[in-house]
Amino acid sequence: MLKKSLSKSLNAAILAAALTLISMVSAPVAQAASAQQPIGTYNYWRVFVEGSGAAKYCFALGEPTSSLPKGAERGKIFMSIAHRPGQGVRNEVAVSVGYAFSSESNPFAKVDGESFNFFTGVRAQNGADDWAWLLNLKDQKRLVAAMKKGSKMVFKGTSARGTLTTDSYSLRGVTAAMKALDAACPAP
Repeated sequence: MLKKSLSKSLNAAILAAALTLISMVSAPVAQAASAQQPIGTYNYWRVFVEGSGAAKYCFALGEPTSSLPKGAERGKIFMSIAHRPGQGVRNEVAVSVGYAFSSESNPFAKVDGESFNFFTGVRAQNGADDWAWLLNLKDQKRLVAAMKKGSKMVFKGTSARGTLTTDSYSLRGVTAAMKALDAACPAP
């Protein structure tokens, strides 16, 4: 019983540390995307590089080609795929939806029929209420592979006001963007 309790506490501490790190990275991604020029543009995807050495991170950024419901009040909407080689991170997928998620929201992405579940900053209580990340880190590589093969990705989530939103992303250019991302931040 004690061993099980310690294991749960350790897992919770590891998750809390990971979520803190994710929230620290998400804000710079949003700022960099609006403040600097991309190192490359590949149809609907752009690649950015920030920092140097162990603090270097690179990310591909895509914005939806359509969002529903039309006229919903939202901030910036985008998906990013990040590499942070100094921290051993590859293919970290995050989505900013431009509103605070509902605490009950179970956002997900679909790429050509294949589904990927996400968790929100609201549920993680990390202060990034408009962000979502893949629920299972093992799915990151699988989602990126599906995006490279697919033509369209749909992301759905529910706002704190109860509005279900649907954002559709074109995947044209994502393969070239990922090649540029891998070249800019190669695996250690």
